[in-house]
Order: sequence, then C-alpha cells, then structure tokens
Amino acid sequence: MSRKGKFQYALEPVLLTRQWDLDALLLDLGRINESLAALRQELSALQEEINKTAAEWKQASQASAGLNVGSFAVVTRYMNDLTCRRSLKEQAIAAEEAARDALIDRVEAAQRGVEAVEQHRDEVKADFNTLRLSEEFKFADDHWSTLQGREKT
Repeated sequence: MSRKGKFQYALEPVLLTRQWDLDALLLDLGRINESLAALRQELSALQEEINKTAAEWKQASQASAGLNVGSFAVVTRYMNDLTCRRSLKEQAIAAEEAARDALIDRVEAAQRGVEAVEQHRDEVKADFNTLRLSEEFKFADDHWSTLQGREKT
C-alpha cells in the first residue's frame, strides 16, 4: 500500500488490465461502426441504382409503345439482381447492428469494471491519506510533548 510514505495501489495491474480490455473493446466498436457506415453507403448506392433503373424503365416504356420482350427480360433480371443485393446488404447491416449491440453491452460491462476498481482505488487512497495524516498528527503531538518536557527541565 505504501513505500516511504507514498501511496501504491496493490490492484493497479488489475485496473490497467481492465482499462486495456475496455480500450480494445472500444477499438472493436469503432471498427464495427466503420463497417456499418460502409454497408449503409453501399445500400444507399444500390437503392439509388434501383430508383434510377425503375425511372429509366418507366420512361422507356412510356416513350415507345412499350418494351420489347428481350429488353423487358433484361431489365427484370437486372432489377431482381439489384433487389436481391439490397436484401443481402440489409441482412448484413442487421447482423452488424446485432454484433454492435452485443459489443456495446460488453463495453458497458467493462466500463463498470474499470469504474469499480477506480472507485476502490480512490477509497483506499483516501483511507491511506487519513491514516498518514493521523500518523503525522501523532508524530507532531509527540514531538510537541517532547519539546514541552525539555523546556520544563
């Protein structure tokens, strides 16, 4: 607890380990958030492509007497491919969000662990300071008593 009157916290390695674990979890959370942002951007691009293709399809079908069977089949397959890809992106986003939510729970638990050790350290340090002040007061009192005894003799 102390060496030469200085406070040393015996559980400092535990605190450091917990802080490192928390830092690693926060780093992982940052990576998941980056991944989510990229997936959402890809989903947005797919949705824009779907909207653009649908608008072009509608415009082409209104401009002429309709699309021929070959063009209709190509556009239909392309739209089907785009919607399948959008569905897969939405599933990937949902999975990544679930992983993020689970990681957030772990981050919160790790944060509580760090805070608990920090609170314990602060309480032990306060007790140490109180004890040290008490010892210093006792020493000063003994010293004063000794000096008073010398003056009387």
